[in-house]
Amino acid sequence: MSATSDDPPRAGVVSARGALAVAACVTLVAVALSGPARLGAAGVASALVFGWGVGALDPSRTRRLALGSVAVLVGSAGIVAVGGFAVTTGRVGHAVLFAGVAAGAVAALAGAAGDAPGRLTRVASESGFVALVALGLAVTWYLLVGTGFAAGLAAWAFAGATATPVLAAVWLQVAALAAGLAADRAARALETLVPGRAGPEGDLAAAFRLTVDDVPRWYVAALVVVGLFGASALVRETVAAALAARPLVARVVDAVLLGGAVHAALGAAAAVSLCVAAAPAVHRAVVFWTGPSPGDTVAYAAGGFAAVAVAVAGGALAAVARAVDFPVGRVAVPNSITVVVPALVGAICALVATLAFVHGLRLAATKVAPRAGAFAVGAGLVLVGTALLADALPTLVVVAAAAAALAVWDLGVHADGFERDLGGVRPPTRTELVHATATGGVLVAATAVALVVGYLAVPLRVSDERATVALALVMVSVVAFAVALRE
Repeated sequence: MSATSDDPPRAGVVSARGALAVAACVTLVAVALSGPARLGAAGVASALVFGWGVGALDPSRTRRLALGSVAVLVGSAGIVAVGGFAVTTGRVGHAVLFAGVAAGAVAALAGAAGDAPGRLTRVASESGFVALVALGLAVTWYLLVGTGFAAGLAAWAFAGATATPVLAAVWLQVAALAAGLAADRAARALETLVPGRAGPEGDLAAAFRLTVDDVPRWYVAALVVVGLFGASALVRETVAAALAARPLVARVVDAVLLGGAVHAALGAAAAVSLCVAAAPAVHRAVVFWTGPSPGDTVAYAAGGFAAVAVAVAGGALAAVARAVDFPVGRVAVPNSITVVVPALVGAICALVATLAFVHGLRLAATKVAPRAGAFAVGAGLVLVGTALLADALPTLVVVAAAAAALAVWDLGVHADGFERDLGGVRPPTRTELVHATATGGVLVAATAVALVVGYLAVPLRVSDERATVALALVMVSVVAFAVALRE
């Protein structure tokens, strides 16, 4: 089927949705009989959400595009999670069945051809970029703040800057100069961001602003010389003796210089000013990222923003639980970083995996099965997944699943033919229902014949092998039926 900028193709929509419903029902039954039913429900729901999300990537509607981006991330994360769990528990057939439903969902709700893979590629790139940037910021924050490095560095710097009165006076002047220079850069940045809209500047603010040319070179040299000799024993003892002789001055020096409060205030002012000064660079980076269509770019990246929001919320909850010592059974409450980083990495991996899946689906649909498109791939995956689970399923389920796979393939061929021949004009629903009913009747009859042959005509007495034999017979029937139908 071909994808358009609107909703899924109108021609053959009944057959397409019918094929998807058959694949989903077969997967639910097979997983429920061979594993936990909740796993099957989660896998099918994730596949449906993913298929709807790919189909909702419509650049002409920004809100729908953003919802589609979030749905793609949620669905892809669910598919990867349940598929990975199935593989780790030894049920590879479950993962194959989920992949079959995902293929059918993409074909029925979005179309594996057309612009859908390209739009999904942009969703993966934009959302992945947002998640990657957030991951880098989270790791940097943990290395600087979470490990206590920044706090230790600040404590060490304040201890050194306020060790002696002379050094405290020197570093106080350095902090004042740094705050003035940073304030000037911040004011210039604000003028760049909002030209012509800056309010009148007060005399105090104007006097506090400094440029490099405003600082005399001799003053800088004097600060350097005093700083070098201020920590010497001779200068330290001389200043200590002078302060001891004047108790009032000593108390003022202790409060202003050695306390560090003024140093901290000036340092905070310089840090805030530098953050404001960096705003134009951040603005240029955001403009470069969003490009000529900021709304579309942000909508494509909505999945990444959602992943970041969930990761940050999880990290905040973990931090609160650790702070209040909230009991969580026998499981230790993790650190914030151990929640945020795996969540972001998982989101990126899920996007990459589903992107590879959709592009592989498109390649298989155009090269291997051009008539039925992605429905043929989905039908094959459903059949293979059922075969892998044949030892854990009743014979009736195996035979019915094989027949259902053929139904998915036939309905997909029918839907693709309508879309190709009618060019998006929807045929009467009755026509599609008649075809689906006829196909269902033939397959039910074929299933009954396969069961009769499997139980009465095959001389086997080992019940565990009947499903495999019945599956082989059904495969022969499928091939014969397909050849006869094409002829």
